[in-house]
Amino acid sequence: MTSACDSVVDPPTSFFARLGFIGPSLILTATLVGSGELLVTTTLGAKYGFIGLWLILSACIIKVALQEAFGRYTIGSGDTALEAFDRLPGPRWKVSWAVWFWFVVVLIALVQMGAIAFIVGEALALVVPQLSAHVWSPLVCLTILMILITGKYEAVERTSALMVMLFSLSIVASAIMIQWTPYAVTWDQIKSGLTFDLPAGGWGIALSLVAIVGLSSTEIITYPYWCLEKGYARYTGPNDGSEAWRRRAKGWIKVMQLDCYLALLLYTTTTIAFYFLGAGVLHARDQSPEGLAVIESLTAMYTETFGAWAYYLFLAAATVVLYSTLFGNIASLSRQLPDCLCLIGVLDRNDPQRRTYWIRFFVVLLALLFGFTSVLTAQLSKSPVWVVIITTWSGALLLLAVAFAVIYLRHRRLDPAIAPSAGLDVWLWVSGILTSVLTIYTVIKAMVG
Repeated sequence: MTSACDSVVDPPTSFFARLGFIGPSLILTATLVGSGELLVTTTLGAKYGFIGLWLILSACIIKVALQEAFGRYTIGSGDTALEAFDRLPGPRWKVSWAVWFWFVVVLIALVQMGAIAFIVGEALALVVPQLSAHVWSPLVCLTILMILITGKYEAVERTSALMVMLFSLSIVASAIMIQWTPYAVTWDQIKSGLTFDLPAGGWGIALSLVAIVGLSSTEIITYPYWCLEKGYARYTGPNDGSEAWRRRAKGWIKVMQLDCYLALLLYTTTTIAFYFLGAGVLHARDQSPEGLAVIESLTAMYTETFGAWAYYLFLAAATVVLYSTLFGNIASLSRQLPDCLCLIGVLDRNDPQRRTYWIRFFVVLLALLFGFTSVLTAQLSKSPVWVVIITTWSGALLLLAVAFAVIYLRHRRLDPAIAPSAGLDVWLWVSGILTSVLTIYTVIKAMVG
C-alpha cells in the first residue's frame, strides 16, 4: 500500500515544466463553452446586438479569482468542494445548508442538460436525417457513458482537451473571417457594447450570462475535484507544518494558477468569438435561435463567413461544443454525488474501491437521466434554448453562496503559510462583490422587466 508520503512530488519550477501538469481547467473549459457560449451568448447577440459586450467580458474575467482561491484552499486542505461547503457556518441537517443548496441546483440542471442533449441530437439529425433528434439525443448520452465508464481522470482530461482544441479553432477562425464579409465588426459597434446597459427585456438573458458565461457556480464547485484527481493536493502531501510542505504547496499552487489563467484566456477568446458572430451575423439578419430548429438557425454564423460549404462544418463544431458540456457535467457530477453521499454518511470515504464503483454507477444513471430528460424536454417545450436559459437562473443564485464560501474559507480556514498576495486578496474580494452585485442586479431587473 502506498502511503501519503510516497505520493509527495516536488513541484515543477519553470513555465514549460508547469505546462505539463495543467489539465483541470481544460475539463471546465470543455464544459462551459457549450450551453453558455453557443446558446446563451449567441442568443443575446442575435436579439440585442453588441450592447451586452460589457457583461460578457465581466462574466468571464471576474469569476476566475473565485476559482483560484478555491483551488488554493483545496491544495492546502485536501478537501473536496462539498467538504468545504460542509464547513460553512449556518443551518444544517446532516450536512450544511450550502450542500443542500448545491443539490437543488443539480436537480434543476438535469432539465438543462436534457435540453442540451436534445439540441445535440438536433444537430446530428441534420447530418443523418434517417434518425430524429429524439433518437439521437439518447444515443449521444450513451456514447458519453461508454467513454466515462472506466471512471479514470485521464480519459476525462484527454477527451476534454481534444474537444476544446476542435471547437476553439473553428469558432475563432469564423469570427476572424467575419471581417471579410458584409457583417464585419466595427470599432463603433464594440464601443456600443461597453455602455453598461441592456435593452428592455434583455435582463432574463443577462441573468443567464452572469450565471453561465465564463465559470458558472457549478464549474467553480467542480474545480477542486479535478485538482484533487490531477494530484495537486496529493503531490503537496499532508500539512505537517514544515517549511518543505509550505514550499511544495506554493509550487503546486503556481501550477494551479497557470491552469486557471490559460483557461481564462482560452474561454474568454472563444466566448467573444461566439458573441461577435451572434451580434454581427445573426442580429444583422434579424435571425434569433429559437424553437426546436435552433441549430439550423445558427448555421448562418459559419455559412456567412466561410461560405455555403461550412454548413456541415458548423454542425460538426456545434455537436462537439454541446457534447463537451454533457460530457463534462456527467464526469463531474459522477464524482460530486458520491461525495455528497459520503458527507451524509451513506458511503465510506476511506473505501476507494467502493468510490470507483459509485462513480461508475452515477455515470450510468446520469447518462440515462440526461437521455430521458432530452426527449421529455422536447415534448414539453417548443424552445430548448429558453429551457437552458431559465434553468441557469438557479445557478446564478448559487454563485452568491460560492462567493461567500470561497471568501470565508480564505480568511477562516486557509493555512496562513500559503495565503495569497495582497493583490490576489483584493481581486478575490472584488470578484466576490462584483459577482454578487451583478447577480442581484440582474435578478431585480429580470423581475421588474
